[in-house]
Amino acid sequence: MVEPKSFVKILFGIWGVIIAVAFGYIFYFNAHYPIPLTNHISFDAKLKFVREKIDPDKVDTMIIGSSIGLNDILGVELEKNSKKVYKSINMSVYGATTLQAEQLMELMDTFPNLKRIIYSVQYSDTPHNWRFKNYDPGLLVRYMRHEQNTIKYLYTVIKACANIPFCYNRQRTYISEHMKPNIFESLLFDASGSVPLKIYGKDVIGHRWRLAQPNIMSPKSFEAIRRMSLKAKNKGIKYYILHQPYRKELYEKHDFVRAAMKRFDDAVKGIFKQTDGILITTQHLGLHGHKDFADRTHLNIDGAKTVSRYVAKQIDKNE
Repeated sequence: MVEPKSFVKILFGIWGVIIAVAFGYIFYFNAHYPIPLTNHISFDAKLKFVREKIDPDKVDTMIIGSSIGLNDILGVELEKNSKKVYKSINMSVYGATTLQAEQLMELMDTFPNLKRIIYSVQYSDTPHNWRFKNYDPGLLVRYMRHEQNTIKYLYTVIKACANIPFCYNRQRTYISEHMKPNIFESLLFDASGSVPLKIYGKDVIGHRWRLAQPNIMSPKSFEAIRRMSLKAKNKGIKYYILHQPYRKELYEKHDFVRAAMKRFDDAVKGIFKQTDGILITTQHLGLHGHKDFADRTHLNIDGAKTVSRYVAKQIDKNE
């Protein structure tokens, strides 16, 4: 029979081992995977990328948006082809609505030498009014800029990954679903934080390009564009809307797609008359088929290079 004192020692020993293993896993996870600061894996991966790979004081160009921003414009191409762009960061997040893009813009204080913001968008980004919940941009800015002291940083890490089963599942998901260049959920960032899609041939998914999205847009999305443009103007920062191209075959086939593209452009032009924003349209570039597109609106790496080089020229022209 085990003595009571010995039983207590064994119990404390077991708990000690459990706690040590738990903390060890948390710090291992933090070193290799994005901790869940926002519960959006692509957003969390980007925060980790900026913290570890980017000098925020050198960034002068910030790209925001959904996958239309993440995949369709390549910061490295802007840097190569523009005389004005020195260092870019693509802060776009998969699935981001226009209102969430506005929240992403709140992270601009991470980059004190910012000269321009590019919102890369397609009209299909605008129907919904979703926002990030429990969003603390101040915390995220401090995290990316290494402005937390050691205690606060450790608290942030431990709090974010206190749910160890969640973090373990995220680890498995991150490896199995996000570490390939030929999938739409890829998180293989280039040097600017963009994700070039290498989707060709058998990797092209038919239903993603055969059907066009409806002409539905929320007025709140355009209100958000107005606020973003005014905020940039008040800070002396150029604000660009980059309206990405629609697959040429669908654009030419459907009246409602052409109407939606024009409706979006006209709404933005009306806003920019008062806010000095700059609209860059790209449909006229004639991008088409599997040569340029991974589906109906997402460009593969070749299409993204074409658009990015064109945007670089437009930046130089307007600045």
